[in-house]
Amino acid sequence: MRSSAGLVAAVAVMGLTPSLGFSVGPAFAPRLSPSAASSISPHSSSLSLRTTGPASLAQAQLHRRSLTRRTPATNKLEMNFLVEGLLRVGSCMPYILPMMDSLAYGRFLFQKVPLISMIFMTPLQPFVELAQAFPMLSFVAFLGLFLFVVRNKKIPRFVRFNTMQALLLEIILIFPQILTSSNMGGLIPFMFTEFISNMTFYSVVAIVVYSCICNIKGDLPCKIPVISTAVFQQIGGGAGYED
Repeated sequence: MRSSAGLVAAVAVMGLTPSLGFSVGPAFAPRLSPSAASSISPHSSSLSLRTTGPASLAQAQLHRRSLTRRTPATNKLEMNFLVEGLLRVGSCMPYILPMMDSLAYGRFLFQKVPLISMIFMTPLQPFVELAQAFPMLSFVAFLGLFLFVVRNKKIPRFVRFNTMQALLLEIILIFPQILTSSNMGGLIPFMFTEFISNMTFYSVVAIVVYSCICNIKGDLPCKIPVISTAVFQQIGGGAGYED
């Protein structure tokens, strides 16, 4: 009875195997039929080997290590870029002092062209009001910049050079002030006073604009005749960034 039932089950399995793509051998070991084997492409098998093999895992680990190594260098580069940007902008700040004093020489030009007065007075108005509220503030700022910036070797030379150049420009502005103050008791004609005032204002604006553009570009503004030479004599060195 059991032998007949096993025979019937074997015949049933042999009848189902063609539809499943398997054939039953002597040891009943399943194998792929030619149609099923042809449906698997060599590309899929090679792809599975590449994605799951030990070589791909090693490459992934190397890629992670390279990303980890690049991160500190990238952060350092960004930090250097930030520090250098702050130095360039900070080197332009001392020129606020001579620009504030130059506004008095532009009064004739401001009366004729009010738009120019708006362009220069609007950004400098807070500093002018602060200087008017504290009359000694300009002198204290001048002295502080000279003692704690120009004479401080720990501060980058790029900043010290621009600071000294701005202070020298501030000192030079004393001479046209002597010539234009009350027309020297009427000894100087009014037209000559207006000419000196306008030329002084133009010169200061040109020097400040030139210096700020050089600072933003990262170049040392050392091409100003007489003034830049005097700056080199004060802080020493050549046209480089370091002493």
